[in-house]
Amino acid sequence: MALMGERQNLLIDREWELRLVDKVCDQARLDLPLESAKIGVLQLSYEYSGLVAQLLAHKLSVGDGPLDIEPVNIPYRGEFPVVIHPNQLDPYEALIVVDSGCLTGRNFAAVERILLDYGFRRDRLWFCCLAADLNGRFKPDCCPLWFNGDTHMVHFWWETKTTHFNAK
Repeated sequence: MALMGERQNLLIDREWELRLVDKVCDQARLDLPLESAKIGVLQLSYEYSGLVAQLLAHKLSVGDGPLDIEPVNIPYRGEFPVVIHPNQLDPYEALIVVDSGCLTGRNFAAVERILLDYGFRRDRLWFCCLAADLNGRFKPDCCPLWFNGDTHMVHFWWETKTTHFNAK
């Protein structure tokens, strides 16, 4: 039992992660014009979302290769501003914006502002993650696992222990 104020670990193992990715893919096939639009995968957080971005790029491919992945370096809180080079986005009519998890919603909110300012219409942006905090300020378009961040902290099977996310 967790002590008062201590969050319990919500461990997503390898098999669970793959099932969550499949659920995101199933929803993407329903929501997105995969065959009619040039869609790219905008991968947030190199060190956390690489696996899910790669799986989505391959599983959602309808052509002769995976969808293109455009990585975006996302800072830890207060480290540096989020920068997306506009030329990086020129080839795409729509974007799948993916992060493995959405804890506070700050990353998705910041990226959404940048993309809207760049000229993307909101209906051409599809934000997805595998797990999201119910208390976060941004609600992704697709998230198969919601958790209460006041009582739980999500961890993936491949993740190295860190204290970067201890303070909300």
